Amino acid sequence: MTGIEVKIAKVINNNVISIYQADGAELVVMGRGIAFKKKPGDKVDETRIQKVFALKNKQTSDNFKMLLREVPMELIEIVEEIITYASENLGRKLNENIYVSLTDHINFAIERYREGVEIKNALMWEIKQLYKPEFELGLKTLEQINTRMNIELPPDEAAFIALHIVNAEMNEEVITTMNITKFIQQIINIAKYHFKMEFDEDSSVIFALSHI
Repeated sequence: MTGIEVKIAKVINNNVISIYQADGAELVVMGRGIAFKKKPGDKVDETRIQKVFALKNKQTSDNFKMLLREVPMELIEIVEEIITYASENLGRKLNENIYVSLTDHINFAIERYREGVEIKNALMWEIKQLYKPEFELGLKTLEQINTRMNIELPPDEAAFIALHIVNAEMNEEVITTMNITKFIQQIINIAKYHFKMEFDEDSSVIFALSHI
């Protein structure tokens, strides 16, 4: 990584380790088989490194490492890809806690699916209308999850994923983002009934309200 021999600080699972930088900051490093038959203090096989996570908040980093012990690497890869895509294409900085919240949500959604439990998203229509770019990203993510994990999560999950992205953009708790979404929809409904008009779903007014 730097030309200096890098050693493993912690083994999280066969595919994930942590290392320390010279300044004492901890990095989470992911790569298939990077920790196989390895222990703390062993040299890192840099040819196996696929992704390095530099999470600044210690609580977020600790929570992420806990998740990585249980979550399939395929899912981590999908989440990392979609966060990178969102950061580069939506034009907004995402709170790093999305690595925890989105990974945890999708992993739980997969568990519910395998148990035959389906959760409906009561804000499906609102999210689809108010957060179009994020919802489209949610659909792409859902397609990747279903294809690569060989499952069939319902379309409602695209809206849940979109909500987590919006939450990271707004740097708010998910419940706050949900309440804001409901409030915006109430404003739109009042305007529709008062002026007796329908808003185009692609209206710049709706987009502006949802991205204040």
